[in-house]
Amino acid sequence: MKAIIFDRHGDSDVLGYRDVERPSPGAGEVLVAVRAVSVNHGPDVETRQRGFSMGAVEMPHIGGVDPAGEIAEVGPGVTGWRPGDRVAVYPVIACGVCEFCRDGFPENYCSNSRLYGVQTQGGRAQFAVAPASQLVPLPDNVSYEAAAALGVAYTTTWHGMNQRARLTANDTLLVMGAGGGCGVAAVQLGKLVGARVLAVTGSEWKQQRVRELGADEVFSYRDPDWAGKVRAATGGRGVTAAFDNAGSETLPSSVDCLARAGRLFCSGGTTGFEVMLDVRQLYRNLISLYFYVQGSKADMAELVGFVADGKLDPVVDSRYPLRAAAEADDKLSSQDHFGRIVLTVEGSE
Repeated sequence: MKAIIFDRHGDSDVLGYRDVERPSPGAGEVLVAVRAVSVNHGPDVETRQRGFSMGAVEMPHIGGVDPAGEIAEVGPGVTGWRPGDRVAVYPVIACGVCEFCRDGFPENYCSNSRLYGVQTQGGRAQFAVAPASQLVPLPDNVSYEAAAALGVAYTTTWHGMNQRARLTANDTLLVMGAGGGCGVAAVQLGKLVGARVLAVTGSEWKQQRVRELGADEVFSYRDPDWAGKVRAATGGRGVTAAFDNAGSETLPSSVDCLARAGRLFCSGGTTGFEVMLDVRQLYRNLISLYFYVQGSKADMAELVGFVADGKLDPVVDSRYPLRAAAEADDKLSSQDHFGRIVLTVEGSE
Protein backbone atom coordinates (compact mmCIF):
# COMPACT_ATOMS: atom_id res chain seq x y z
CA MET A 1 0.00 0.00 0.00
CA LYS A 2 0.99 3.65 -0.29
CA ALA A 3 1.65 5.83 2.75
CA ILE A 4 3.16 9.18 3.69
CA ILE A 5 6.11 8.37 5.90
CA PHE A 6 9.10 10.13 7.48
CA ASP A 7 12.13 8.68 9.26
CA ARG A 8 13.59 11.90 10.70
CA HIS A 9 12.26 15.24 11.89
CA GLY A 10 12.45 18.22 9.60
CA ASP A 11 10.70 20.33 6.99
CA SER A 12 8.02 18.94 4.71
CA ASP A 13 10.67 17.56 2.36
CA VAL A 14 11.31 14.71 4.84
CA LEU A 15 7.90 13.29 3.89
CA GLY A 16 7.99 10.42 1.43
CA TYR A 17 5.16 8.85 -0.56
CA ARG A 18 6.23 5.22 -0.34
CA ASP A 19 5.18 1.63 -0.72
CA VAL A 20 4.92 -0.01 2.69
CA GLU A 21 3.56 -3.31 3.88
CA ARG A 22 -0.17 -3.32 4.49
CA PRO A 23 -0.74 -3.80 8.24
CA SER A 24 -2.92 -6.49 9.76
CA PRO A 25 -5.26 -5.86 12.69
CA GLY A 26 -4.38 -7.53 15.99
CA ALA A 27 -6.68 -8.49 18.82
CA GLY A 28 -9.24 -5.76 19.45
CA GLU A 29 -8.22 -3.85 16.33
CA VAL A 30 -9.66 -3.13 12.90
CA LEU A 31 -8.09 -2.27 9.57
CA VAL A 32 -9.57 0.89 8.06
CA ALA A 33 -9.47 1.63 4.35
CA VAL A 34 -8.76 5.34 4.71
CA ARG A 35 -10.70 7.76 2.53
CA ALA A 36 -9.86 11.09 4.19
CA VAL A 37 -7.64 12.45 6.97
CA SER A 38 -7.24 16.08 8.01
CA VAL A 39 -4.05 18.11 8.42
CA ASN A 40 -3.41 19.44 11.93
CA HIS A 41 -0.75 21.84 13.17
CA GLY A 42 0.42 20.13 16.35
CA PRO A 43 -0.26 16.42 15.79
CA ASP A 44 0.87 16.45 12.15
CA VAL A 45 3.10 19.40 11.27
CA GLU A 46 4.77 19.96 14.65
CA THR A 47 5.21 16.21 15.17
CA ARG A 48 6.96 15.98 11.82
CA GLN A 49 9.10 19.05 12.51
CA ARG A 50 10.37 18.26 16.01
CA GLY A 51 7.96 16.03 17.92
CA PHE A 52 4.85 17.00 19.85
CA SER A 53 6.08 16.93 23.47
CA MET A 54 4.43 13.56 23.97
CA GLY A 55 7.49 11.33 24.05
CA ALA A 56 9.58 9.94 21.22
CA VAL A 57 7.92 9.37 17.86
CA GLU A 58 8.36 5.86 16.46
CA MET A 59 10.44 5.99 13.27
CA PRO A 60 9.76 5.46 10.45
CA HIS A 61 6.49 7.22 11.17
CA ILE A 62 3.12 7.52 9.48
CA GLY A 63 1.18 10.51 10.81
CA GLY A 64 -2.50 11.33 10.52
CA VAL A 65 -4.57 11.52 13.70
CA ASP A 66 -8.17 11.58 12.48
CA PRO A 67 -8.77 9.30 9.49
CA ALA A 68 -12.18 8.27 8.23
CA GLY A 69 -13.07 5.42 5.89
CA GLU A 70 -14.60 1.98 5.92
CA ILE A 71 -13.56 -1.13 7.79
CA ALA A 72 -11.58 -3.54 5.60
CA GLU A 73 -10.84 -6.23 8.22
CA VAL A 74 -11.61 -6.92 11.86
CA GLY A 75 -9.11 -8.50 14.22
CA PRO A 76 -9.63 -11.28 16.75
CA GLY A 77 -12.11 -10.50 19.51
CA VAL A 78 -13.73 -7.54 17.77
CA THR A 79 -17.52 -7.55 18.01
CA GLY A 80 -20.11 -5.06 16.82
CA TRP A 81 -18.14 -4.10 13.71
CA ARG A 82 -17.85 -5.70 10.30
CA PRO A 83 -16.11 -5.01 6.98
CA GLY A 84 -17.82 -2.25 5.04
CA ASP A 85 -18.90 -0.25 8.09
CA ARG A 86 -18.29 3.48 7.65
CA VAL A 87 -16.23 4.86 10.55
CA ALA A 88 -14.08 7.69 11.82
CA VAL A 89 -11.20 7.26 14.24
CA TYR A 90 -11.42 9.20 17.51
CA PRO A 91 -7.76 10.03 18.28
CA VAL A 92 -7.37 10.05 22.09
CA ILE A 93 -6.51 6.55 23.32
CA ALA A 94 -7.21 6.31 27.06
CA CYS A 95 -5.23 3.92 29.24
CA GLY A 96 -8.28 2.53 31.06
CA VAL A 97 -6.44 2.11 34.38
CA CYS A 98 -5.53 5.59 35.73
CA GLU A 99 -7.67 7.19 38.41
CA PHE A 100 -9.57 9.31 35.86
CA CYS A 101 -10.35 6.30 33.67
CA ARG A 102 -11.41 4.26 36.72
CA ASP A 103 -13.68 7.08 37.88
CA GLY A 104 -15.43 7.31 34.52
CA PHE A 105 -14.02 10.60 33.24
CA PRO A 106 -13.97 11.20 29.46
CA GLU A 107 -10.99 9.93 27.48
CA ASN A 108 -9.32 13.34 27.25
CA TYR A 109 -8.93 13.40 31.06
CA CYS A 110 -6.78 10.24 31.05
CA SER A 111 -3.40 10.94 32.65
CA ASN A 112 -1.66 8.32 30.47
CA SER A 113 -3.45 8.88 27.17
CA ARG A 114 -1.81 8.39 23.80
CA LEU A 115 -2.66 10.26 20.62
CA TYR A 116 -3.39 8.16 17.58
CA GLY A 117 -1.04 9.04 14.73
CA VAL A 118 1.50 10.59 17.12
CA GLN A 119 2.33 7.85 19.61
CA THR A 120 1.02 5.23 17.20
CA GLN A 121 1.20 4.86 13.46
CA GLY A 122 -1.58 6.89 11.89
CA GLY A 123 -3.92 7.39 8.99
CA ARG A 124 -1.85 9.03 6.24
CA ALA A 125 -2.01 5.80 4.29
CA GLN A 126 -4.35 3.73 2.17
CA PHE A 127 -4.93 1.45 5.16
CA ALA A 128 -4.53 2.07 8.89
CA VAL A 129 -4.92 -0.13 11.96
CA ALA A 130 -6.86 1.33 14.87
CA PRO A 131 -8.29 -0.02 18.14
CA ALA A 132 -11.96 -0.86 17.71
CA SER A 133 -12.60 1.16 20.86
CA GLN A 134 -11.65 4.34 18.96
CA LEU A 135 -14.26 4.01 16.22
CA VAL A 136 -17.19 6.37 15.74
CA PRO A 137 -19.89 5.13 13.32
CA LEU A 138 -20.72 7.35 10.34
CA PRO A 139 -24.22 7.61 8.86
CA ASP A 140 -24.35 7.40 5.08
CA ASN A 141 -25.05 11.14 4.76
CA VAL A 142 -21.85 12.15 6.59
CA SER A 143 -18.96 12.39 4.15
CA TYR A 144 -15.53 11.05 5.00
CA GLU A 145 -14.08 14.55 4.53
CA ALA A 146 -16.55 16.04 7.02
CA ALA A 147 -15.81 13.27 9.51
CA ALA A 148 -12.04 13.79 9.22
CA ALA A 149 -12.53 17.53 9.73
CA LEU A 150 -14.34 16.88 13.02
CA GLY A 151 -11.69 14.67 14.62
CA VAL A 152 -9.43 17.28 16.25
CA ALA A 153 -10.50 20.89 15.67
CA TYR A 154 -14.26 20.62 16.03
CA THR A 155 -14.20 17.97 18.76
CA THR A 156 -11.71 19.95 20.85
CA THR A 157 -13.62 23.21 20.40
CA TRP A 158 -16.99 21.66 21.18
CA HIS A 159 -15.71 20.07 24.39
CA GLY A 160 -14.50 23.42 25.71
CA MET A 161 -17.61 25.26 24.62
CA ASN A 162 -20.20 22.71 25.74
CA GLN A 163 -18.61 20.82 28.62
CA ARG A 164 -16.30 23.43 30.15
CA ALA A 165 -17.71 26.91 29.45
CA ARG A 166 -21.33 25.69 29.15
CA LEU A 167 -22.17 28.19 26.42
CA THR A 168 -25.86 29.02 25.93
CA ALA A 169 -28.00 31.21 23.71
CA ASN A 170 -27.80 33.90 26.40
CA ASP A 171 -24.05 34.34 25.88
CA THR A 172 -21.97 36.72 23.82
CA LEU A 173 -18.92 34.76 22.65
CA LEU A 174 -15.58 36.26 21.61
CA VAL A 175 -13.65 34.03 19.16
CA MET A 176 -9.96 34.79 18.70
CA GLY A 177 -8.20 33.44 15.61
CA ALA A 178 -11.56 33.01 13.94
CA GLY A 179 -10.02 32.14 10.57
CA GLY A 180 -8.13 29.03 11.76
CA GLY A 181 -9.40 25.48 12.16
CA CYS A 182 -10.55 25.76 15.78
CA GLY A 183 -11.66 29.37 15.32
CA VAL A 184 -13.92 28.54 12.39
CA ALA A 185 -15.34 25.67 14.44
CA ALA A 186 -15.98 28.04 17.37
CA VAL A 187 -17.86 30.50 15.18
CA GLN A 188 -20.04 27.75 13.70
CA LEU A 189 -20.68 26.00 17.00
CA GLY A 190 -21.33 29.25 18.84
CA LYS A 191 -24.02 30.13 16.31
CA LEU A 192 -25.39 26.58 16.50
CA VAL A 193 -25.88 27.10 20.26
CA GLY A 194 -27.57 30.42 19.52
CA ALA A 195 -24.99 32.74 21.07
CA ARG A 196 -24.04 36.16 19.74
CA VAL A 197 -20.58 35.75 18.20
CA LEU A 198 -17.92 38.47 17.99
CA ALA A 199 -14.98 37.23 15.92
CA VAL A 200 -11.39 38.46 15.60
CA THR A 201 -9.18 37.47 12.67
CA GLY A 202 -6.59 39.03 10.37
CA SER A 203 -6.89 39.56 6.63
CA GLU A 204 -9.96 41.15 5.06
CA TRP A 205 -10.83 38.04 3.07
CA LYS A 206 -10.91 35.97 6.25
CA GLN A 207 -13.06 38.61 7.92
CA GLN A 208 -15.54 38.31 5.06
CA ARG A 209 -15.59 34.52 5.28
CA VAL A 210 -16.25 34.72 9.03
CA ARG A 211 -19.18 37.04 8.37
CA GLU A 212 -20.55 34.55 5.87
CA LEU A 213 -20.41 31.88 8.59
CA GLY A 214 -22.77 34.00 10.68
CA ALA A 215 -20.52 35.97 13.02
CA ASP A 216 -22.47 38.97 14.28
CA GLU A 217 -19.49 41.32 14.27
CA VAL A 218 -15.92 40.86 13.02
CA PHE A 219 -12.75 42.71 14.02
CA SER A 220 -9.11 42.64 12.88
CA TYR A 221 -6.39 41.76 15.37
CA ARG A 222 -4.17 44.09 13.32
CA ASP A 223 -6.22 46.97 14.72
CA PRO A 224 -4.39 47.99 17.94
CA ASP A 225 -7.76 48.88 19.50
CA TRP A 226 -9.58 45.65 18.64
CA ALA A 227 -10.21 44.85 22.31
CA GLY A 228 -11.71 48.30 22.88
CA LYS A 229 -13.99 47.84 19.90
CA VAL A 230 -15.10 44.43 21.21
CA ARG A 231 -16.06 46.02 24.53
CA ALA A 232 -17.82 48.85 22.70
CA ALA A 233 -19.85 46.30 20.74
CA THR A 234 -21.17 44.99 24.06
CA GLY A 235 -22.10 48.43 25.35
CA GLY A 236 -19.00 48.44 27.55
CA ARG A 237 -20.12 45.40 29.53
CA GLY A 238 -17.81 42.87 27.89
CA VAL A 239 -18.40 39.41 26.51
CA THR A 240 -19.70 36.62 28.74
CA ALA A 241 -17.41 33.99 27.18
CA ALA A 242 -14.19 33.94 25.15
CA PHE A 243 -12.39 31.27 23.15
CA ASP A 244 -8.68 31.95 22.71
CA ASN A 245 -6.21 29.36 21.42
CA ALA A 246 -3.73 32.00 20.25
CA GLY A 247 -2.02 32.18 23.62
CA SER A 248 0.47 34.74 24.82
CA GLU A 249 -0.11 37.47 22.23
CA THR A 250 -3.86 37.77 22.74
CA LEU A 251 -5.04 35.96 25.87
CA PRO A 252 -4.51 38.89 28.30
CA SER A 253 -6.59 41.12 26.00
CA SER A 254 -9.25 38.42 25.71
CA VAL A 255 -9.47 38.36 29.51
CA ASP A 256 -9.81 42.17 29.48
CA CYS A 257 -12.80 41.76 27.14
CA LEU A 258 -14.67 39.55 29.64
CA ALA A 259 -17.66 40.87 31.53
CA ARG A 260 -18.02 40.32 35.25
CA ALA A 261 -18.39 36.58 35.91
CA GLY A 262 -17.21 35.88 32.38
CA ARG A 263 -15.36 32.73 31.43
CA LEU A 264 -12.58 31.94 28.99
CA PHE A 265 -11.84 28.51 27.52
CA CYS A 266 -8.53 27.58 25.92
CA SER A 267 -6.85 24.44 24.60
CA GLY A 268 -3.81 25.80 22.78
CA GLY A 269 -1.23 28.55 22.43
CA THR A 270 -0.19 29.04 18.82
CA THR A 271 1.61 32.35 19.54
CA GLY A 272 3.27 31.23 22.78
CA PHE A 273 2.53 29.59 26.10
CA GLU A 274 3.63 32.06 28.77
CA VAL A 275 0.97 34.58 29.81
CA MET A 276 0.98 37.28 32.51
CA LEU A 277 -2.38 38.06 34.13
CA ASP A 278 -3.46 40.29 36.99
CA VAL A 279 -4.85 37.89 39.58
CA ARG A 280 -6.79 40.70 41.27
CA GLN A 281 -8.64 41.36 38.04
CA LEU A 282 -9.60 37.69 37.93
CA TYR A 283 -10.88 37.24 41.46
CA ARG A 284 -12.45 40.67 41.84
CA ASN A 285 -14.47 40.10 38.67
CA LEU A 286 -15.26 36.43 39.34
CA ILE A 287 -13.54 35.37 36.12
CA SER A 288 -13.36 31.65 35.30
CA LEU A 289 -10.56 30.23 33.16
CA TYR A 290 -11.08 26.78 31.65
CA PHE A 291 -8.07 24.98 30.24
CA TYR A 292 -8.38 21.53 28.70
CA VAL A 293 -6.96 19.18 26.10
CA GLN A 294 -8.76 17.59 23.15
CA GLY A 295 -12.38 16.48 23.43
CA SER A 296 -14.12 13.22 24.21
CA LYS A 297 -15.37 10.44 21.98
CA ALA A 298 -18.91 11.40 23.02
CA ASP A 299 -18.23 14.96 21.82
CA MET A 300 -17.14 13.66 18.43
CA ALA A 301 -20.18 11.37 18.14
CA GLU A 302 -22.46 14.31 18.98
CA LEU A 303 -20.84 16.39 16.24
CA VAL A 304 -21.32 13.57 13.73
CA GLY A 305 -24.99 13.69 14.68
CA PHE A 306 -25.10 17.45 14.05
CA VAL A 307 -23.66 16.90 10.56
CA ALA A 308 -26.10 14.06 9.85
CA ASP A 309 -29.02 16.25 10.93
CA GLY A 310 -27.92 19.16 8.74
CA LYS A 311 -27.11 21.42 11.69
CA LEU A 312 -23.37 21.63 11.00
CA ASP A 313 -21.32 21.69 7.80
CA PRO A 314 -17.58 21.56 8.65
CA VAL A 315 -15.62 24.05 6.60
CA VAL A 316 -13.02 22.44 4.34
CA ASP A 317 -10.64 24.98 2.83
CA SER A 318 -8.85 22.66 0.43
CA ARG A 319 -8.34 19.05 -0.52
CA TYR A 320 -5.09 17.38 -1.53
CA PRO A 321 -4.45 13.83 -2.69
CA LEU A 322 -2.45 11.75 -0.23
CA ARG A 323 0.68 11.98 -2.38
CA ALA A 324 0.62 15.80 -1.92
CA ALA A 325 0.80 15.71 1.90
CA ALA A 326 3.92 17.91 1.94
CA GLU A 327 2.13 20.58 -0.04
CA ALA A 328 -0.87 20.34 2.31
CA ASP A 329 1.38 20.73 5.36
CA ASP A 330 3.00 23.81 3.84
CA LYS A 331 -0.42 25.27 3.06
CA LEU A 332 -1.37 24.92 6.73
CA SER A 333 1.91 26.46 7.89
CA SER A 334 1.41 29.45 5.57
CA GLN A 335 -1.86 30.30 7.40
CA ASP A 336 -3.32 31.10 3.99
CA HIS A 337 -6.34 28.91 4.63
CA PHE A 338 -9.80 29.13 6.16
CA GLY A 339 -11.08 26.06 7.97
CA ARG A 340 -9.73 22.55 7.55
CA ILE A 341 -7.28 21.07 5.05
CA VAL A 342 -8.00 17.45 4.14
CA LEU A 343 -6.02 14.71 2.44
CA THR A 344 -8.14 12.43 0.30
CA VAL A 345 -7.13 8.83 -0.27
CA GLU A 346 -8.02 6.62 -3.20
CA GLY A 347 -7.44 2.90 -3.16
CA SER A 348 -5.68 3.03 -6.52
CA GLU A 349 -3.09 5.65 -5.46
